[in-house]
Amino acid sequence: MSPFATPLYATAPVEVRQFEIVAGNFAERFLQMPQPLATAAVLTLLAATVYLEFFAKMRAGKLPKIIAVFALLYGVPLPYVYVVEGGNVVVVLSNFAKFVSIPLFGVALLATATEALLTPQKRARVIADLSITEEKTEKEA
Repeated sequence: MSPFATPLYATAPVEVRQFEIVAGNFAERFLQMPQPLATAAVLTLLAATVYLEFFAKMRAGKLPKIIAVFALLYGVPLPYVYVVEGGNVVVVLSNFAKFVSIPLFGVALLATATEALLTPQKRARVIADLSITEEKTEKEA
């Protein structure tokens, strides 16, 4: 989905440029990432996700939900409301901020991988096995 911005309602002049919305004397510039770089970043992050989930057998329970949320946020246009020059209101529907979700996706992937690495899952299983063995020994005695 290519970037776009559409003014929905404006009581002041509004101009939409490439990754920039100008309303009155206020201009908001959005992070601009070249499309090939964005595509490469997304493919790299998805490959890392597949590797962590399937090949490294690292089960991060929230990772599929995080992927779904960022995939949704990537394409959903958001309304931006600006109040400029003495109470004039400008509402612009835009998906210019979609490239911001790519770094956020990477941070979420890093956080879930770190959480999965730092959680002592095998130790918990050993403790559970020891307690079951202890209970069996007490019942037999």
